[in-house]
Amino acid sequence: MRVFTNMAALGLLMVAMPSFAHELTLKIGNIQKTDGNLLIAIYDQQTHFDANSQWVAVQKVKVTTGPMRIVFSDLPTGHYAVKLFQDENDNGRIDMNATGIPTEPYGFSANGGIYGPPSFDDSKVKLDKSTEIDIQLR
Repeated sequence: MRVFTNMAALGLLMVAMPSFAHELTLKIGNIQKTDGNLLIAIYDQQTHFDANSQWVAVQKVKVTTGPMRIVFSDLPTGHYAVKLFQDENDNGRIDMNATGIPTEPYGFSANGGIYGPPSFDDSKVKLDKSTEIDIQLR
């Protein structure tokens, strides 16, 4: 009987607790070609953002005519930064010219990156409710 009572109390507690998971919807614009896939990564720390590692969420999505909407679900409250690029030739990496400038379309949250990659702080978005952000490919 005691086990049943404890399980019932736990169930009531879980129902009463507010949800802290949110959706982040990316609205991707300025799509010029539908070749390849969008490779998208979401980060929650500067060091991971800089190293392109340990993302909290990642998706690979076939490019369609824009604007595209891509949804990331179940993200806890926090600050996040998004990096993405259109892998037009499906080689799994962003191609660059001899001087290190990307030759494939790319984008960041807060649309940074005009003069090189933005910092995490310049790209971060506060997620404390379901949110939609616009990212324009460059």
